[in-house]
Amino acid sequence: MGPTAALVARDAVLGELRALVGAVSDVAGVEMVRELTMSDLVHRPGQALHQALSELPRAAPFGAVQLAGVVDKTLPGYEQAWQRAAHATIGLEGFVDALGRLPEQHAWSVLRDLADFAAALPYLDYDLAEAILPRLKTGEDVGVQYEMLTHAGHDALRVTAGEIRNRVPATHQEAAYARGSIAGPAEASDLDEAMPRYVHAVSACGAQVSVGDLRAATRLLEFGSGYAAQVLDRVAPAVSGASDAAEGLRAVSLLARQLRDAPARSMTAEHLNLVRAGNELQGRMKALAVQTDRLPGGAADGDLRRLAVPALTFARHVPAVAGALDLSVREALASGLMLVPSVADKTNPTALAWVTNTMGPMRLGPSAVLAVAGELSMTARLLGPAVRRPDEDLARHRGGPPDLAQQALSTARQHAGAARHDLRQVLSQRTATQPSVLAASLPSHPRLAPSRNSIGRQR
Repeated sequence: MGPTAALVARDAVLGELRALVGAVSDVAGVEMVRELTMSDLVHRPGQALHQALSELPRAAPFGAVQLAGVVDKTLPGYEQAWQRAAHATIGLEGFVDALGRLPEQHAWSVLRDLADFAAALPYLDYDLAEAILPRLKTGEDVGVQYEMLTHAGHDALRVTAGEIRNRVPATHQEAAYARGSIAGPAEASDLDEAMPRYVHAVSACGAQVSVGDLRAATRLLEFGSGYAAQVLDRVAPAVSGASDAAEGLRAVSLLARQLRDAPARSMTAEHLNLVRAGNELQGRMKALAVQTDRLPGGAADGDLRRLAVPALTFARHVPAVAGALDLSVREALASGLMLVPSVADKTNPTALAWVTNTMGPMRLGPSAVLAVAGELSMTARLLGPAVRRPDEDLARHRGGPPDLAQQALSTARQHAGAARHDLRQVLSQRTATQPSVLAASLPSHPRLAPSRNSIGRQR
């Protein structure tokens, strides 16, 4: 008997994947399959992917054998793997109706995930064909099945799925979130280690702090605080006091922008480690804000609280960063290593001279860079009391252990995140080593292209 179980399971996977793509792309289940065109590929990528999946034939005769309800442990390993895949995709059947109601941003993210699965299908069919090839060579009657698994429609599916994967950004592609879908204590722990190192790096600059360092640190304070405020605004319904903390972060962000624009020049070069570390931390906060934006409107309070943890962790360290920057600016000005503009001629305000920060008769107060640095530090200190209240609220909710439903949801998310990460990694490796593994061989001349009705490929 041939590998019927694997073929039936493969057909189930193909059918469910096609139904999911059709649901998110609003394709009617009974819509007639028509010829795929370049216009479809460019302007209707979701519908084009559904067409490409619809053009793949079944590997087993319809209704010949039913998919087993449980995995048959007596079957070869590859057939058991296909059965498990079929059961997993059938489990998604309950989400078909919900996919048709997704908002635009989430719909594209889901379509990108489905395109990843679709891109893997030609490789999986190829591997299944290789598994049944020995049976074919020994004269077993699996020629039709082998021909279906090596169908020319794989080329269109590979190109169509690749088009979506190239045009739609991958969800949670940052390494920090590859193993789970909701940020939480693990990310907060990383920030709790990285932020003090950054504070130390700013403090270590001392009098040698440059305008480049100043701008790097203020970029982190401006954008990082803005992203954290965005997260806290979103989680405010579930975290008491989050709105006040967000307001404080926005005040810091505004002053950080003013400090970055304050006129100053330095006699020292920027410290590249400070620039790199600031960019990395800013990227983490941006990823957190993006993840928050992608949460559905009715997100669970537990998910909102998990997102609040790293945002509050960042906010907790903001006063130390602002204070260290203020102190370094003061030291640089006092040492004459940072210059500020001075009006050389009251009648000609455009005539500027770059001088040390001396309090001469021409100056009515401290330079702009010193004044704003001090104001930024004082404003950031107010975050301490603002962060304390949401911290206490989160601590109260952490008091009790998660119930079984929360544990199951967390485990499911981890497995889904891991599967998504592993699938994309394997696809990248396979594409790099075998970019055209399923493409038909080129003819000796372009005019010798095969007819449109030809299927299969030579081995």
